[in-house]
Amino acid sequence: MLTASQRTCEVKVDGAWHPTTLTQARGLYTMAQKRCPACHGQVVIAGTYIGKGSLNLQHRRAHAGCPLRPETYTGTPSPHPQALA
Repeated sequence: MLTASQRTCEVKVDGAWHPTTLTQARGLYTMAQKRCPACHGQVVIAGTYIGKGSLNLQHRRAHAGCPLRPETYTGTPSPHPQALA
């Protein structure tokens, strides 16, 4: 089951980071820079544009310290090595 943070990301608008849903990030902020709300690593929104397809948050570079990636998470949260400021 997806948690709320797995359905959100942060987008950079006018020099500041703002939390938003994946749907808004994909539709309203297509060209904006996006980052993970947990580790601040750069992410992309994957999924389909049509129908009721699901959208997923995907890190550009995997990071073992991000709790939103349970398949690689080591149990200790840490900032992404290439965190976006």
